[in-house]
Amino acid sequence: MVALPNVPTLGLCSILSSLAFFGVFLCLWGGRRDETYFLHWAGGSLSYALAIFCFNHLAPSPLQTGLLYGVLSASTLAVLTGVRRFDGRPPFRPWMLLPILVASLGYILPALTLGPDDAACRIGGTFGSLLTMAVAGSSLALGRASRPSPGRRIAGAALLAYIPGFVAAMVAEAVGGAEVNMAALIPLLSDQLLLAVLNLGLITMPGERAQAELREAARRDFLTGAWNRAGLAALAPRLLRPGTAVIVLDVDHFKAINDGHGHAAGDRVLTALAGSVQTVIPEPDASLVRLGGDEFVLLVADRSPAEARWIADEIRQRSGRGNGLPAWTISLGIAAVEPGETDFSAAIERADRSLYRAKAEGRDRAA
Repeated sequence: MVALPNVPTLGLCSILSSLAFFGVFLCLWGGRRDETYFLHWAGGSLSYALAIFCFNHLAPSPLQTGLLYGVLSASTLAVLTGVRRFDGRPPFRPWMLLPILVASLGYILPALTLGPDDAACRIGGTFGSLLTMAVAGSSLALGRASRPSPGRRIAGAALLAYIPGFVAAMVAEAVGGAEVNMAALIPLLSDQLLLAVLNLGLITMPGERAQAELREAARRDFLTGAWNRAGLAALAPRLLRPGTAVIVLDVDHFKAINDGHGHAAGDRVLTALAGSVQTVIPEPDASLVRLGGDEFVLLVADRSPAEARWIADEIRQRSGRGNGLPAWTISLGIAAVEPGETDFSAAIERADRSLYRAKAEGRDRAA
């Protein structure tokens, strides 16, 4: 018969691992003080280590034990509050008190009625931990995120992977007969694999976001914030389908603006043009791409020709209003992606021909 592991030894391993990650998160925050989500994760690691220490090395009263179960749940919720802070959302919501209360009262109430040695106490406290893992894990692994990332999914999956262990611990306590505290043994065994996976998933999230921001920056025009040609290729999976409106636009007599007022004024005109487009139809409903010089293309999915014409006219009417800028107008050409096209080049070429027709008809118009 295989001997069961020693609970205090497993607890010590969990404590040392949590303290190590506490130090890592604290050092990361020390180098980037504005990234306070590291403090949430550091606080969660530290509180978890302290709770395990108190369970293993002290003799807490029933009330204190119930509070320690609440601390365990709070340490798990610190993962979620840190991720919410990472996303720029308020880290705490009142409903987050619920799993903490369930964990504490799940132990305290049976202890007061049945006695602190009854298995129902440990089952109640363990159920609170299970509920916390389910809430935090599903939020990370399954919830919506502005920037989904493998690290976030890994951390969420690690939290959810604790749940079968908690269920097994509750069943073992209900059946009885074990010589050790199964409500402690099985979760601590889970720690030996999942605690590192959870924290490593969290650590990778800032790096993944930085890489995503660098990739997006490489696809953006530095002056106007519009997509560049590399960005145009990246937009194809989302926008290259029949019915996507393709509106090519440029500034009328742009060379004369540069020659007469200087290139700085020309740059401000281009920036104002990009801003005018955003006021009419901002991202993500539309994507503005700077093809080069003063020529842009606007991609808008699922628009009829009449809707595309309305958008073009709105942009034209709102252009030329920049304060302190020379007078300027734009011309626009309208086309659409057709069935069977594998890139935007043909649609842009058709819109370009419409643009030149608009210029031939007198400029400051859409065709």
